[in-house]
Amino acid sequence: MQSPFGFGVQENCLTCIWRETRTFCNLAGSALRHLQRITSLSVYSAGTVLYAEGKAARQVFILCNGRAKIFTSSREHSVVMFKMAQPGEVLGLEAILCQQPHQETAELLDPCQVKAIARGAFLEFIERHNPPALQAALQLAANSRLAREQIRRIGLSVSGTQKLARLLISWAKTRGPRGVVSESFEAPYTHEGIAQMIGSTRETVTRVLSRLKQQKIITVQGDTFVINDLDYLKRLAHD
Repeated sequence: MQSPFGFGVQENCLTCIWRETRTFCNLAGSALRHLQRITSLSVYSAGTVLYAEGKAARQVFILCNGRAKIFTSSREHSVVMFKMAQPGEVLGLEAILCQQPHQETAELLDPCQVKAIARGAFLEFIERHNPPALQAALQLAANSRLAREQIRRIGLSVSGTQKLARLLISWAKTRGPRGVVSESFEAPYTHEGIAQMIGSTRETVTRVLSRLKQQKIITVQGDTFVINDLDYLKRLAHD
């Protein structure tokens, strides 16, 4: 089945062509058959909000493809982005497991296929099958680590330059082929999105990136960032 957005919809978890590369739903046997029985499929356009901060948690959502922005906002409408969720992640886990309202908002950045699981069915599923329970725990641990890194970048940094330098360094730690640390990475974020990740303004991000490019510290080609002088960035991050 073809979606209105150009990608083929994977209706059946048992025959899904994406499943082998997904962390949570790369299951087999009875666990996979159980997952297929309890999920409901939807295809959404970019900009769709799957759940909102402060609202009751009734479902978890498996992001089958595309990306989602996970963020929080203040009464003054300032936004801080916690992370960009990737294909295969389960969204809304914390609220479901803690039986609390959502503490963040999940908004789709791309047209996406999403599978939803009702709270009761999900809890029964992870109780019955060990691999999904383990993957859920691992994802929660990863989410907590990312949140701590965000707090460190925002709370312990003094200037917009320092915050942005720390973010670029964290992206540069992405592992490349054969475990080599890569100093070249894809960053599919607008300047506004980067500003939300570091608790700054779009104007500050634009100004600092322009200065770093002029100084040849970084090179930006479309969505690709190349760090030419990592030592300089590290000095900026700790000034």
